Order: sequence, then C-alpha cells, then structure tokens
Amino acid sequence: MSIWQVQLDSRDVIQYRKKLNMRGFISANYYSSNGFDLKKMRKMALEGKIDAMHCIIGKSTRWYYSEKQAEAARLRGELY
Repeated sequence: MSIWQVQLDSRDVIQYRKKLNMRGFISANYYSSNGFDLKKMRKMALEGKIDAMHCIIGKSTRWYYSEKQAEAARLRGELY
C-alpha cells in the first residue's frame, strides 16, 4: 500500500481519470460529499494503510483513494 504521484498535462486528465476509476480509485471529492474524513484518509495513506493517487495537473492537485480500502476502513470505524 502506498501513494503514487503522477504529473499530468491538462489534455490527459479525462483519459487518466477513466483509468483510475477502472482500477478502483475514486476522487476525494466523492468521499468528502459522502461523510468521509479526508484528513484521516490522507494520514492513513501516508502511513501506508490505504492506497492513494496524488495527481498534479498544472498547479492543481487531486487525490484519489482506493474504494475497497476506504470502505473497509470506514466499516472498521477509522474514518469518522
């Protein structure tokens, strides 16, 4: 489990986002709107407890987290 960092050109974002979704990674915005604690998620990713993708798009930064691992952590009560 780890964090992968990817630098993208703005032209590649849509295609790469589709690949991330197919691999089971969901945007941090989705988790935020569904009640997950993003600070705890980032801390868990830094500790190596869940997989995360850190995408740098120009000056913007987006985080994507593994859906299965995030849901399992939430069920264990670690993300409230």
